Amino acid sequence: MTMALIDRWRRQAPWVGLGLAGIGAGLLGPIGGIVGMLPWTVGSAASPKNPKSDHPLRQRILQTLEGNPGLAYRELQGTLAAANGTLRHHLDVLIGRGDVTVMPVNGRSCHFAGHPAQAYDLRGVYVGEEEMRRIVEQHPHGLSLLQRLIVESLTSVDDIRSQADLARSIGRSRTSVHSAIKVLRRRGIVDVNRLALAPHLCGDRNQTQRPIDYEWDDERQTA
Repeated sequence: MTMALIDRWRRQAPWVGLGLAGIGAGLLGPIGGIVGMLPWTVGSAASPKNPKSDHPLRQRILQTLEGNPGLAYRELQGTLAAANGTLRHHLDVLIGRGDVTVMPVNGRSCHFAGHPAQAYDLRGVYVGEEEMRRIVEQHPHGLSLLQRLIVESLTSVDDIRSQADLARSIGRSRTSVHSAIKVLRRRGIVDVNRLALAPHLCGDRNQTQRPIDYEWDDERQTA
């Protein structure tokens, strides 16, 4: 636990390492200064680059976020059943290395595996940070329990005609459902004109095969 705290201080406040190095130099002379710097320089260079050789909990964090992008901290902690201090330490390491990205979504800090440019699959199209945040806002990440219930209901049930019907089907009050839908519409997750998911979340349910919408030139030589 002590080493974990020291490692966290080193990453969040590099001046701590320099201060300890200065103390070593004052007590033991030039050799003490060199010795005082060793734990910090070695620790920086020793961070594993191969995910398979990384700490097991960090591997589990990445695997969990890959399968469930946008988890808030408490949701991630509950999924992993990890101690608060231990999880924060390893999560800080992953964030510092750029392996995990934290984005504010709907007033919550949501965690995604990978660099910000990998938080959403754009099929090779580069966008800026603000555009990335807008895209993430329009996808069902970082939702409250009620908002998730609404999205799941709109995904699985096709004949919900009113907010009252929706409230009865999920066992919540009409007022709370109305407020949740208002937030979902503002984020672009629920359609503004009807009680349904936004078009970019619906997918092609009734389309079995997507037509080719680009020119295809088969340059292979036929026999």
